[in-house]
Amino acid sequence: MSTPVILLDCNLRNTEGIIYSFGKRKVPVIGLSADPNPPAFQSRYVQKKLISPHISQEEEYLCFLTNLEERGVIMCSDDASAAFLSRHRDFLRSRGFLLNVPEAATFERAFNKDKVFEECRKAGVPTIPTWKINSLSDFQRVWDENGGPLLIKPTRLAGGHYVIVRRQEDLEEAYGRIRRLVMDKAFEYRQSEIIAQEFIQARYQDLYCCETYYSPDARPAGFLTIRKERPDINRDGTAGSRLYAGVSQENEQLEQYTRKLLDHLQWKGFGHVEYIYSAKYQDYLLCEVNPRLPGFSNYLTKVGFEIAWHYYADLVGIKYGLPAFRKSVYMEALRVPGDLTSSLYAVFKGYMSGSDFIRPYLRIFQSGYIVCIDVFFRQDPLFTLAYWSKFLRYLLLRPFKRQHAK
Repeated sequence: MSTPVILLDCNLRNTEGIIYSFGKRKVPVIGLSADPNPPAFQSRYVQKKLISPHISQEEEYLCFLTNLEERGVIMCSDDASAAFLSRHRDFLRSRGFLLNVPEAATFERAFNKDKVFEECRKAGVPTIPTWKINSLSDFQRVWDENGGPLLIKPTRLAGGHYVIVRRQEDLEEAYGRIRRLVMDKAFEYRQSEIIAQEFIQARYQDLYCCETYYSPDARPAGFLTIRKERPDINRDGTAGSRLYAGVSQENEQLEQYTRKLLDHLQWKGFGHVEYIYSAKYQDYLLCEVNPRLPGFSNYLTKVGFEIAWHYYADLVGIKYGLPAFRKSVYMEALRVPGDLTSSLYAVFKGYMSGSDFIRPYLRIFQSGYIVCIDVFFRQDPLFTLAYWSKFLRYLLLRPFKRQHAK
């Protein structure tokens, strides 16, 4: 029997592409989740389902892993789990597990949004102007010296957690919001600090990500750039961190920047690196490095950029070729929240035009594009239905919620 994949974080959508990649190759998948009934547990490819402690309970989680009957390739899909694996990499290896993650100090230099910008400076990769914030007076000083608007956010939480400050009188409220967020019991185990950044004026279409994987000897196994034709859009019209519609690109500049930084760090494992194009600076600016697969991992699998498989193959000694670029388009349509449930609201509010909403869908009818509509797995109907049921419940119950609200 093949070496199994021990897949953490099965409550997260990031695991979808991983499950599909191994399922079609008949590699056993053992799924772990603190949620007792995630959609992933409905997949025909998850052969064993285990309810684990939450990753914030670090000692209990480590004990749970080491007491598993099976040994295999450990793979995660969450920032906190990636940090956990990095901290306990050597111990887990000594207990018979296989994993390819950077050592803890390297991980911190890339994942911490404060530290990664210093590494970018050393590697010659452009970044957003950034300042460490230890107090409200620090934040006020940055405004006095640089003006606004500014963006304030945690250093170790997902990119969607931020506040934009456009007026000096709003500095205190914004700082308080982010301070409460990093101290919240739900997030305090992340040990986030706070940074301020120049707010970069850009269109939704100016957001990019570059996906890659680095082998245990720190060699990249290809790069794939995705331009976000549409991210999730917040109620105030600002961009969130999720990809609702996007198109693959061959972008030599972004691939060069990604390689320069990760080579400099002697990186290992997954890299989901985000950028914004700035008309002011006439360049791509690095936003953050995520040490995991993206939430749209199934998109990567379906277009043949199977870096989850490369991760596994390196650890079990299977040879593989580098993936070829394929033109493709992605729409996160059949999910809640998702493109159909959220972007139409943005059209209604005037944050984007109806033609901007429709444009990505028109590529379905253009020749040469692989089309990936999320979430749909033809060979895994129960898994697909588990997601669709939530989407359908939303559509059916939404009118009654509106009536109740009145």
